[in-house]
Amino acid sequence: MAIAAAFFLLRGAAQDVTPPKFNGTDINFAMARLTALAGRIAVEEKIPYDSLSPRVGVGIRIDTAGIVSDWRMLDNTCEGRDNSDLEPATESTRRLMRNAFARMEGSWSPALEDGRPVSYNLRMTIRIPVEKIEREQNPDPLLFLGEEPRKSFYEWANVRIRYDERYAGRRTEGINRVRFYIEPNGGVTIGEVLESTDDKLVKEMIRVIRNSKGKWTPRKVRGVPQRTEFVYSLNFL
Repeated sequence: MAIAAAFFLLRGAAQDVTPPKFNGTDINFAMARLTALAGRIAVEEKIPYDSLSPRVGVGIRIDTAGIVSDWRMLDNTCEGRDNSDLEPATESTRRLMRNAFARMEGSWSPALEDGRPVSYNLRMTIRIPVEKIEREQNPDPLLFLGEEPRKSFYEWANVRIRYDERYAGRRTEGINRVRFYIEPNGGVTIGEVLESTDDKLVKEMIRVIRNSKGKWTPRKVRGVPQRTEFVYSLNFL
């Protein structure tokens, strides 16, 4: 999964403010390094990939000496400028980010305004490389038709959904989600309907899921096939 970070200046800075630099490079490079470090720490410390938030908000303050004097998680429970549209990070993610900041090596030069050092505040949205962490933690992952199922299953299933004039005029718009399980023998067991806008559409999704039997390669742990959950989501428009 691509690693990305977005940055926004919090303070109402003038146009002549020169942003701080990290080891002589720009902030994007520093945050990409932080994100990569978080991925390595998750693998080293065996933090379960499914306990991590895929996107987190982080705010940092770089003081006039070029020191990160404060950092904090940002989410939709924060007030003022720290508020964002992101859900609160899980505790595992908060621990991961604390460790990543503690192990981040390098030095900052302070921001400059009219040639004078000034404090600088940033808001960042960081994408945790959850899929990469999963591959590292589970070298024998769940596969569909021999490929990563978030791509291969959706491509296979979506062209088999019969969405036609039977639903014309019906209020079917919205997200439908069905949880199912891939058994150790490659079979499929329907779990539960998590969200539904129309019972007939959900039944159609379940029909397609059942027809996927035999096309799955179960996830393995130390060579032993495992029962694995998968959620199929469709946004009908």
